[in-house]
Amino acid sequence: MRSNDRPAKCAWFTDTIDDLNGVARTVRTMGAAAGKLGHDLTVVTCRPENGEPLPHNRKNFRPVMKFALPKYPSLTVTVPPFLSLYRFLRQGQFGKVIVSTPGPVGLSALVAAKLLGIRSVGIDHTDFPQYIRYLTGSRVFSSLATQMMKLIYGRFDTVFVNSEFYRRRWMEQGFAAEKLHILPRGLDTGLFNYRRREEDFWRKRGANHQVLLYVGRVSKEKELGFLANIYQELKKANAPVDLAIVGEGPYLEEMRALVPTAICTGPMNGDELGAAYASADLFMFPSTTDTFGNVVIEAVSSGLPVFVSDVGGPKELISGSLGKVLPAGNLTEWVNAVQDWLQAPTSRETLTANAEQIQRERNWDNAVEKFWSLTMG
Repeated sequence: MRSNDRPAKCAWFTDTIDDLNGVARTVRTMGAAAGKLGHDLTVVTCRPENGEPLPHNRKNFRPVMKFALPKYPSLTVTVPPFLSLYRFLRQGQFGKVIVSTPGPVGLSALVAAKLLGIRSVGIDHTDFPQYIRYLTGSRVFSSLATQMMKLIYGRFDTVFVNSEFYRRRWMEQGFAAEKLHILPRGLDTGLFNYRRREEDFWRKRGANHQVLLYVGRVSKEKELGFLANIYQELKKANAPVDLAIVGEGPYLEEMRALVPTAICTGPMNGDELGAAYASADLFMFPSTTDTFGNVVIEAVSSGLPVFVSDVGGPKELISGSLGKVLPAGNLTEWVNAVQDWLQAPTSRETLTANAEQIQRERNWDNAVEKFWSLTMG
């Protein structure tokens, strides 16, 4: 069957599915929404089986090999059985293959799709060159990673990116504009909602002042060392703020050492996570490596003003009364911005209006329908 004659049936491959990260959450949410809307989509991954039943539209291959990432012992990379994966695609008569991660699962899917003549769609969720620069301190390795990502994503027929910033970056690498689309995104408006605010939520966890909140992976490339510096400077100035960090990762112990008075909760989920957002006062996200920033729109929907860096994708999400876009790594600017906000905080009425607007705009069903149309078109 020629590629153009194949049915509207997709297999979406990812190396991460049940982990606590933005990629996994996006794939899970969009996969579930696609199934609810009646689209023929199967989410495919490769994880050790835990005995729990899989959702009806998920396929799991048992790994032939697995290993932990250096400096990320909590993250396990798995290698799928390539021949089984190939047979699955061949027998399933899929019209498109979607790949979310350039790990062993994603790369195996891309190779199999090329061998079978199935058109492929890549999603660039993660700025790996930036991550590698942070983890190794080497611009040479970062440059090599850029060339590797260019080689991989150049093999896809269509590439989705998370922001205009990264769309322009890929065009600078020689990618045709018509090959690139911005990934439509939605939001769980029931979970991330300003109505979940609990006035004593953070007080019960040790806060005595206004709460500056960070949610996400606790790792060096998120600029958490810089966040610690901001908090230290604010405390030196006797600013009435507490820092709360929700999440886990390889930088957690170092972060606790840098800011021992910070409230480090570890990972949160469900109602507790929703209340954690809505009960804080200001969301701090200095990362320069995020291509989108799910946590940014979650914070806005939870009724928080948001401060983000001017490098990466999150800056495109913040304008006007939503918060501030601040110079990456400029300690004085960030400290002054927090102090200015303490003197003149955004009104609760404005924050509520911002939250309700983003909830109207970020509908997952609409996002998935747009994605499906762009993918199958």
